[in-house]
Order: sequence, then structure tokens, then C-alpha cells
Amino acid sequence: MAGNSAKRKAVQSEERPKWVPLREDQHSELSTIARELMLSRSQKTERLTENTVIRVAVDLVIRHPELLVGDTEDDLRTNMLGRFEQLLERERELLSAGAEGDPGEGQ
Repeated sequence: MAGNSAKRKAVQSEERPKWVPLREDQHSELSTIARELMLSRSQKTERLTENTVIRVAVDLVIRHPELLVGDTEDDLRTNMLGRFEQLLERERELLSAGAEGDPGEGQ
């Protein structure tokens, strides 16, 4: 466990704080997500916090800036969430088609 603590402190020394105001619904949902992630972990080696979830979301935006389209925060959010919905729907369609077309199923 001490090795884990040392590793986390090394990572923290590379992090820079950024204060971001959140809406009440964002704050509440973020707390719920972090709590659910903590409870569902299969390995209890690292705490998963609200800040963890925020950093992962920031990594997603950094890796895919093309998803940010619009002139306002509302535009950016609406367009990004719409694109995610399209991708998830496409994934569901592909999974559904794969399950229906599997020759080994149902025999």
C-alpha cells in the first residue's frame, strides 16, 4: 500500500489545480458517479473521486477536440452529446445485427 501512496504523490506533483464552477445538477451527478465507481471497483487499489471523473472527461475532450463544435457552451454541449448519442446508437445497431446474424445462436 505504501508503494501506491508514493505513486499517487508522484502523480499529484505533476497535476495543476484548475477551479471550475459546476451547476448544482453537475455537482450532484458527479458525486453520484464517483461514489458508484468506488463501490463497483474490482480492484481497491486507487480511490476514484469526482476529480478523477473530471480528469477523464478532460482527457476525452483533449483526445477528440473535433467533437467540440459551436459558438456557445450550450452549442458545444448539445453537439457533443448529440454525437455521442449517434455513436452509441450505431454501436447498439451493430451489436444487434451481430447477435441476429450469429450462425451459432439458437441452434
